[in-house]
Amino acid sequence: MKRMPFTLFLGILSIFFHMQSFAQTPIRVGVAPHSSARIIYETHQDVKLFLEKKFERPVEIVTAKSFSEFAKRCNEGQSYDAILTSPNLAYLAQHLAKYQPFMTYTKGLETTILSRTPDVLKSANRPLRVAGQDPISFSTLTAQEWLEKSGLKEGKDIVYSYYTSASDSLGTILTSGAFDMVIMSWPNYLKLSEDIKSKVHIFYHSPTAPSRIYLAKEGNGITLLQWEEALDAFALSAQGRAHLEATQLQGFKKLSLDALESMKPIADKSLQRLLDIEP
Repeated sequence: MKRMPFTLFLGILSIFFHMQSFAQTPIRVGVAPHSSARIIYETHQDVKLFLEKKFERPVEIVTAKSFSEFAKRCNEGQSYDAILTSPNLAYLAQHLAKYQPFMTYTKGLETTILSRTPDVLKSANRPLRVAGQDPISFSTLTAQEWLEKSGLKEGKDIVYSYYTSASDSLGTILTSGAFDMVIMSWPNYLKLSEDIKSKVHIFYHSPTAPSRIYLAKEGNGITLLQWEEALDAFALSAQGRAHLEATQLQGFKKLSLDALESMKPIADKSLQRLLDIEP
């Protein structure tokens, strides 16, 4: 029987130890803070369990206290192996930190502006006091763009404030009289209590925009091809269907490498705001 060449043996041994070195290293999946940390963790358990089985490694679902903090971590490219985020921040992560977009949901993002009164433009003093969740959240940016196009200028007609609190807190802030309007995503509006809904008015409900994006980058022992295969398999799996049922996001859709290019204007504005708030 022929003996295995010593150099080949060393090569195989090296590959084995390389694989073993990552076996217990967690895979970190960062999810943008569109809901509370508890809700994000609960609604992404199917993602976690599928990836743990696929890669035979522990998976952590993590988020951040604000969209701004999350975006900074994504743009640095060291905190997360894969991310699930809004299209404006996905564009930045792709171009600044070499994440690759792989898929999105078929149900798009919708934004709403709520007011205390149906005739807020006539009844409230100028400038109107408007609260949003974060200066670079997709809902905030798209709502502000619509308000500006409607002739309401920041500083003159509107003064914005930002809160990292959950959407139900924004609803409470509005009903307390501290603000004239608040901005949130449509799904977060639907989660408000019936009591709060009965006390507010829908001032604006946006058309559907591109949905959240799944991206990943090579590293931590996983190639881009392996990420693509894993996400393709997740989209067709029982866990994928359970995730869609939990989030009501309809389905999955694969993305090309240039799928986010239309997001450049809003992504550029997001980046400028990030730079403005850096200490």
